Amino acid sequence: MRLTIDGYLMENFPELDARQFYRMMFPAGELDKAEAFTPGKYTGIVTRITGRKRADGRPKIYRYSLTDELGAIDTATNCDDFCICRPLSYAGKEATSDKARFCYAIAIDVDKLHTDKDGGPLGLVNLWERHILKVKRIPKPTAIVSSGNGIHLYYMLETPIALFRDAAFELQELKRELTRVIWHDTIVNISSVHEIQQEGIYQGFRMPGTVTKDGGRARAYLTGNKVTIEYLNGFVNDIFKAYKAARQRRGKIRLAEAQEKYPEWYENRIVNGKKPGLWATSRNVYEWWKREIISGATVGHRYYCLMTLAMYAQKCSRFDEKHNPNPVTREELEKDCFDLLEHMESLTVTDDNHFDTGDILDALEAFDSKWTKYPREAIEYRTGIAIPANKRNGQKQPEHLEEARAIRDIRSRRRGEKWDAHNGRRNKAETVREWRRDHPEGTKAECQRETRLSKPTVLKWWEPGGSGDKPARSE
Repeated sequence: MRLTIDGYLMENFPELDARQFYRMMFPAGELDKAEAFTPGKYTGIVTRITGRKRADGRPKIYRYSLTDELGAIDTATNCDDFCICRPLSYAGKEATSDKARFCYAIAIDVDKLHTDKDGGPLGLVNLWERHILKVKRIPKPTAIVSSGNGIHLYYMLETPIALFRDAAFELQELKRELTRVIWHDTIVNISSVHEIQQEGIYQGFRMPGTVTKDGGRARAYLTGNKVTIEYLNGFVNDIFKAYKAARQRRGKIRLAEAQEKYPEWYENRIVNGKKPGLWATSRNVYEWWKREIISGATVGHRYYCLMTLAMYAQKCSRFDEKHNPNPVTREELEKDCFDLLEHMESLTVTDDNHFDTGDILDALEAFDSKWTKYPREAIEYRTGIAIPANKRNGQKQPEHLEEARAIRDIRSRRRGEKWDAHNGRRNKAETVREWRRDHPEGTKAECQRETRLSKPTVLKWWEPGGSGDKPARSE
């Protein structure tokens, strides 16, 4: 008899029912009680995607608050619909990144597992017996969930991580690198790193006890203990390590520091609730990326293609009479994403990697996310679609800059203006300082990424009174 994924897991580990699994993830008293609305307490979210359609053709979706009583678990396991849950808690019933409050586990999806000549789970055996137990190059998960033809590795955290902006970014990078480490070519059947299925920390996963794509039920198995961020950091290079758990309570301290150092920012943003200034981007960018998806999306990158579409939609959602008179709306984004579902699913090669409405729902979260400023190289890597850099018409940089400066001077004279090199540099200084006012908890690296200034420029203008404040030399 052919050994299956469940067969191997059942032989080696105790099984957890859905309630045991989620009680381990969300210990008693951690989530708010039903209808309590306790300040400082939050709930999980269970999303149920039915096969029924709404009037506009989109699937009918239900969202349930996962409270301390775990009643939503019974609702999900007692139906035959596609149900997902994220290992996070939220403020309210919207599973958007800006409403996420604490991360309780890092979950990693592993598809395309190798099989032996009899169709057995060779990739799973290699993962556990070779890479985890023998070589110890992959951290031991707390639980493994069989999702049909693949598995989900759950690293449940001893202490939930508060999802401050910098913490969320670092957890994203840590998960991304752990995924790369786990998707080893002796475990999964891929031909290049570009086929690795990268997913963010906000990704939802099929729940234990609910239906799988092949008609069975997902099952969970206890494989280890809860882990710490320090433990997971030990399996990645320094550049990908997440922050230490002891730092997560620094938010109130740093906010008090911000009040003292940036009183104007504190008054506008914290006291008056004023939103940061944002640029309006033409919807042409959004339309361009839709065309790129249709012509360039490939298996292993489909989720990130739509996530990037949601990010561009957010950037193009602000009205500007001159630059963006016809902004993109969330309703338009949702319709476009569901219209792309058939195309995305048509790219499926194997039965263990279908693209469904759950993937779309997760990608749509990027519309509400603050993380909308990804470098071009990161988008290329995650979507598998090349984005050509700005051209210099075949010239070397000095020649290109010389020509650009000449054009700049001509245009300035036409407007009756005179370009001042000192003021030009001061504009960069103001960009850095404005970014710091809007992001008092931000780091130099984040400033560099979001403003696209060079590292030396950010360092130069980071602190008042630095070398950048000295009079500039004339050119």
